[in-house]
Amino acid sequence: MVTAYWLALHFVLGRTIVLDVETGSLEIELEAELSGKAFRDLWICSRRDGDQAETENRPAIPVGCPTRTHFFSDGAIPIATPVIPLGSNLKITSSPNLVRIDVEHVPEQYRGTDAGRLEGGALILTGDALDAFGTLPLNGKVTLGALFSETDRLSTITGRYQIRGWTPWGLLDWDMRVLREGDLLAGARTRFVSGQGDTATGQIVVTLPDPATPLMRVTAISDHSLSNLGIQYYFTDEVIVRPSPIEALILDPFVQLALTFFGAIAGYGWLKNLSNGNEPPG
Repeated sequence: MVTAYWLALHFVLGRTIVLDVETGSLEIELEAELSGKAFRDLWICSRRDGDQAETENRPAIPVGCPTRTHFFSDGAIPIATPVIPLGSNLKITSSPNLVRIDVEHVPEQYRGTDAGRLEGGALILTGDALDAFGTLPLNGKVTLGALFSETDRLSTITGRYQIRGWTPWGLLDWDMRVLREGDLLAGARTRFVSGQGDTATGQIVVTLPDPATPLMRVTAISDHSLSNLGIQYYFTDEVIVRPSPIEALILDPFVQLALTFFGAIAGYGWLKNLSNGNEPPG
């Protein structure tokens, strides 16, 4: 039975991974377009199309926008709902009173469109606009934390993870349990990992609990699949965290009940031998 369950947990049974992280940076390859999110007072750095001159209006906080190839929108747009297609690569960075969404890559078929002109540019929110940020939901292959060479970007500060999956009894009453959980230390770079070792898909929500601080609050939930959790710290190899079949068995309520029952029988036998004046076995 244990062997069958071990094989099922590794090759058949899916699990869900939940991450709750405070970080200043994340990267995502979109698997659903970013659309419908209304940003207030949004600055847009986009690729020049023709002979647009560099605007004199720039955000109050210095932010990069390569002037030879890109230009800023002529002032902050009061309400903007940009559309960024699936397949695009985004890098989101936060610092005090600033959130920057860099559009690093847009699929080839969108070149020449408004979305394509965002490639190499960014969406920028500053100051009071962050108070109206609300939530930013995204879907895609996400990595939380900065690259270790990016010392100008704030990486993960703190976080926790949970891996929820099936125990043997849970398969009967269709109830998943927490199979493994733990804390993330400062500097962690985390991602969901597929069975093939690629970055797996997750649903994430970005919020700004306190815009005056340089941190985003990110909740990420993996698809229910055979994915695991990859954690890497500075100058170390990535560690893959996956549920243990033994831990799952110990956490199973039926197994716990059986252990309690047989433990009570063993304890009763020990006390009976003791009361009869016999030496307890062992």
